[in-house]
Amino acid sequence: MTTALYIALALSQAGLLVYYFFFSNKKNNKEAERRAALSREFPYEVMRSMALNVNPGAMLASIPNGAEEVYAMIMDWDMGNDVVTLSAQVTGETNLYVQSGGGIIGAGKHLNVSTAAQQFTQVAKQYLGEAKPGTDTSLPAKNGVKFIFLTNKGKYIVTEEYSKIESGSSAWAPLFQSASLVINEMRNTPK
Repeated sequence: MTTALYIALALSQAGLLVYYFFFSNKKNNKEAERRAALSREFPYEVMRSMALNVNPGAMLASIPNGAEEVYAMIMDWDMGNDVVTLSAQVTGETNLYVQSGGGIIGAGKHLNVSTAAQQFTQVAKQYLGEAKPGTDTSLPAKNGVKFIFLTNKGKYIVTEEYSKIESGSSAWAPLFQSASLVINEMRNTPK
């Protein structure tokens, strides 16, 4: 009888594995379908282009004549197998785009995200003097990070290797950490 018991246990375990993989695969397929639908509705390149060319409008109304202000920050992060773009404005408006599809649009409507985005743009102001004016808004190299400062006097751009940021040897690590706080707040906000 013990052999029959072992066979029955083995068959039940095999059945559980088949059940798990079947439903796990089904869930993965649903997620892939959801991402594909989002990608069709909100193509990454279009959304990123809109973020790079946001009209500052009323954001610039309070800037003293001759002063330079950061009104929005874009951070592109090549994570090796995908690219994530964070867009944060001084008003708190915040979006996250994922090149492979999906993202989070309109997260700045949540106070915690809006506050983190405003802090990110404030930290960016401290780094503006180190950034270089530029127009190359292409995506960063593999495992690279690109910060794009949108100001009332044009774009400023910085690129850095993620490994230097991660090790803390980059002067840009605090700016990246500030952007990471925005992303964390987005993740921790109920949908």
